[in-house]
Amino acid sequence: MTLTESTARPVARDFFRPRRLGHTNLFVGDYLAAQQFYYKVAGFNEGYRQPDNLASFLSNGNSYHDLTLVDVKSHYNHSHCGPGMNHIAFELENEVDLADGWRRAKAAGIDFRCADHDVAHSLYTDDPDGNGVEFYADVVRDQREARKGIIIKQKPEYIPGISSPALSERFYPQNPKIDVVEGAIFHSRRCSHVLLLTGRYEEMCDYYRDIGGLKPFWHNDRAGIAVFAGTHSVEDVTVQRRRANQADGMHHFGLEVQDEADLAAGKAKAAAAGLEIVREIDHPARHTVCIKDPDGLIIQFYANRDFRPERLNGIDEDTALYLL
Repeated sequence: MTLTESTARPVARDFFRPRRLGHTNLFVGDYLAAQQFYYKVAGFNEGYRQPDNLASFLSNGNSYHDLTLVDVKSHYNHSHCGPGMNHIAFELENEVDLADGWRRAKAAGIDFRCADHDVAHSLYTDDPDGNGVEFYADVVRDQREARKGIIIKQKPEYIPGISSPALSERFYPQNPKIDVVEGAIFHSRRCSHVLLLTGRYEEMCDYYRDIGGLKPFWHNDRAGIAVFAGTHSVEDVTVQRRRANQADGMHHFGLEVQDEADLAAGKAKAAAAGLEIVREIDHPARHTVCIKDPDGLIIQFYANRDFRPERLNGIDEDTALYLL
């Protein structure tokens, strides 16, 4: 039954209320090679680099970074896993909301790793499948100016609202100027969402609704598909029940391009460059073109048309896998 045909389930707990997905952090086989790929193909500039962490941070102005590329040889790869998603990060309104949510969640027995990233303060935990999840608040007005070039520095200890008073000001970018990499195949505006496959569909839905604080945008529980959004977005995380031949984890992440003309031009350029189009979905709600990066991670380039819940009714699991 879809959300438009029934009453949404009530929120059981109130910890965080994210605005949107702020960035996706990826493990890649070679972070410098991946940085060049995402510059030339996806049109992302490198905002800054941390060579001691083997990490590159990409941004076009939407946020202080939209994508993080962390080498699998980095000390951050505690599980020694291969290429894939490290974590997804949700932007909050301000640091007061971050600290208040942290206190409520801690009281409910939910633990976090806290981090001070200079321009943002962050909390880290895992969803039921072990995917990393970050909640953060920007604490500097011009993040791109504060974090650029090569950065090597120790992070100070951070405890929300205790290390220093939590800030109530909203520091996230408002009406940012989006950079355009002229020679890129696609011109990405932002990294907006991820689709997660799972064998724990109900648990994952409960987590992103109740713990993550995302609102149900559309769902079809019979098919095992649910789209969750923040207060200023329409899709941040889609949870889809995996099939027997699929594995838990990120299926793809979505990059919004300039418009449909840019998507069509990018598709033609990708084919001319020898990049395989894994799947294209031409749907009234959204037009998508999916390719793989050098590590085999699926990138969904897309342009929205009429992305409303009622437009998604009736889509099958296979279509959803590349549309959402």
